[in-house]
Amino acid sequence: MASLKELFEKGTGGRSHKWHHYFEIYERHFNKFENTKSTYLEIGVGGGGTLDIMREYLGKESRIVGIDIDENLKSYAGDGKEMFIGDQADIGFLTSVVSAAGPFDIIVDDGGHTGDQQITSFLTLFPHLNYGGIYLVEDLHTTFWLGHQNSRYGINFYDFARGLVEKMSLWNVDIRLMQRYSVPPEQRPPGVQINNFALTEIFGIHFYDSICVIEKRKIPEPSVTRL
Repeated sequence: MASLKELFEKGTGGRSHKWHHYFEIYERHFNKFENTKSTYLEIGVGGGGTLDIMREYLGKESRIVGIDIDENLKSYAGDGKEMFIGDQADIGFLTSVVSAAGPFDIIVDDGGHTGDQQITSFLTLFPHLNYGGIYLVEDLHTTFWLGHQNSRYGINFYDFARGLVEKMSLWNVDIRLMQRYSVPPEQRPPGVQINNFALTEIFGIHFYDSICVIEKRKIPEPSVTRL
């Protein structure tokens, strides 16, 4: 099977452009989906070339779905590819895409590149990413461009993702440690219910130059083996 870079260079992705170091990152996280009945969602399809590349890379059983704000890109639908036209910062629109094409195995955000769009898309779509799936946000260097600072959340995607990292360790707050090490209930402080998707659904967060990759898995409470 040709690599993503080979597919791009032979012209499959002739209507797209990519930073060369992205291909290694894609393959590191996407190769387990080759020749499977996976569903790939891309936000911001540009010239449509990446949809063609992923169709060939993932195989004929894959489902390739694109989102873009440009009405003219409806023509990219067909040959195993679907297109939805709308704003990635519109929760209602994203919900309609989920209803029509979800859930997903891979989600790539190459859309408008503002923190507002990236965070809104993630919070709306991540619940509809299958366990074992990959959520990838690319071109994060645009975070530092003028005109890309808009965010209803007051933070950019780097801020958001870094915040998720520490939440992955919430199993280790004092009340959990007491439960784990069998401190009798009467000796524990009042119970605290921890409810955070970063704790129970994120296996790993990987940062690369201009890319953040988030792996979704069902995470059980960690156990300790004593010798």
